[in-house]
Amino acid sequence: MLIDRIEDIKRQLYTSKKVFVKDLKRKYGVSEVTIRKDLDTLQKQGLVKKFHGGAILLEKKSINHPEKDFYNDEIRNALAELACNEIKDGDSIFVGSGRTCCVLASKLNRFKNLTVVTNNITALSDLLTKVYKVYLIGGEVTSVDGNTLFSSVENPIKYFENIFVNKAFTSISGIDIKAGLTVDSIISSYIYKSIPEITNNWYVIADNEKFDKISMYPVSSLSQISCFICNKLKSPYKEYLSSHGIDYKLL
Repeated sequence: MLIDRIEDIKRQLYTSKKVFVKDLKRKYGVSEVTIRKDLDTLQKQGLVKKFHGGAILLEKKSINHPEKDFYNDEIRNALAELACNEIKDGDSIFVGSGRTCCVLASKLNRFKNLTVVTNNITALSDLLTKVYKVYLIGGEVTSVDGNTLFSSVENPIKYFENIFVNKAFTSISGIDIKAGLTVDSIISSYIYKSIPEITNNWYVIADNEKFDKISMYPVSSLSQISCFICNKLKSPYKEYLSSHGIDYKLL
């Protein structure tokens, strides 16, 4: 399948840093034209730079030694503070993957008896020292941004059968009134689709650049979200959220 092949090529890139058209053609049993189209897709996503006969991973920041610059990002910190306003002592929460959720995790030491369920591998070191209990979702470990790592299983609902949290906090790749919430990776989509099963309060943390953006994999309609935490919000979204009884918090 196209989706599985592209995700597998991503994993090869994160491991080997470079892939070659001839090798991929042989591995997947497809034409060179098909592989070049796959690499075109990855280049449009900003993950690779193509060269004659292959592509190389664009590494702005190493996964093995992630830069911490995003922890100092003004907007991410402000959004994480807004999210903290929604958390209380003794809560059980889900913290999703991505850089903004890493920043949120770094701020959770202010709460007492906080239990966190997460698939955010990069945030794990903070969570283990800052909260009362941590439950890590297992499965495949991967990255979509070259900065942070997360884990996911194809059928997380089996893992979540005996888990229910007060609140869930996630970032997102794209938000659109018609398309809903979308993400760039099919692997990360498994977790997002299961969140409504484990909580009645889903908070999506997103800067204004995520609105009017549609990524490849749909995971939820906007109606399933309890609250959007964002820095700016255009009028059409304010009207939609208000008319559907969805809360939003702005900087």
